[in-house]
Amino acid sequence: MQRATSKADANARAFDETKLARRLEALAARRRATEESRGELQARIARLEAQVESDGGKGLAEHASAAREEDKAARSALVRIGEEAETLKLLRETLMEAQVETARSITGPVATRAARHVGRILPGAEPAFADDLGLSALRRAGVEEACEQLSKGTQEQLAILTRLAFADMLLEEGRPVSLILDDPLVYSDDVRLDAMTDLIVEASERMQVILLTCRERAFRHVEGNRARLA
Repeated sequence: MQRATSKADANARAFDETKLARRLEALAARRRATEESRGELQARIARLEAQVESDGGKGLAEHASAAREEDKAARSALVRIGEEAETLKLLRETLMEAQVETARSITGPVATRAARHVGRILPGAEPAFADDLGLSALRRAGVEEACEQLSKGTQEQLAILTRLAFADMLLEEGRPVSLILDDPLVYSDDVRLDAMTDLIVEASERMQVILLTCRERAFRHVEGNRARLA
């Protein structure tokens, strides 16, 4: 697992998909411009050659030869641009495949951990993750509900539980992180609020949890070091 996450970090640092896309767009523009220029050169060569034949030379042969050299250079440029574009396309496809594969290798363990937490808040429910590691849906009683169709309270709770699952995975890999929650559980009812608070308290026993809130009453019973701003 640690190897998979390290590979994902290395891929992210080594390549920028946005920059690759911009480079491909620039190459496409250069190719179009070169093709247009070559088309103009070929038309110019045809006119010059026709003039050479009709006028018997008069120095036009040199112009036609120069134009043919320009056309040859344009053809070479087109080949280079095409090769670079194909290389970048292959690089982007390979990078995307690697990202998807790495995401899948991480999604499984995270989903397993998240399912344990979700099961305590929503019995019988299982989270479903997309290839980009984002939580995409919730499965309940054989029915899959997209996250955006869930209530704000449920979305909020799932977001916290997913972050907790990622923190647990990193902790087990020996890479502990702090779980920072900024004014959480605003939309939760009393039952869910108590259940989620219990999970957060349990998490604080194995990792650092920093809870920022302006709702002191909701977390007054939670033990911990408090810092108040006037």
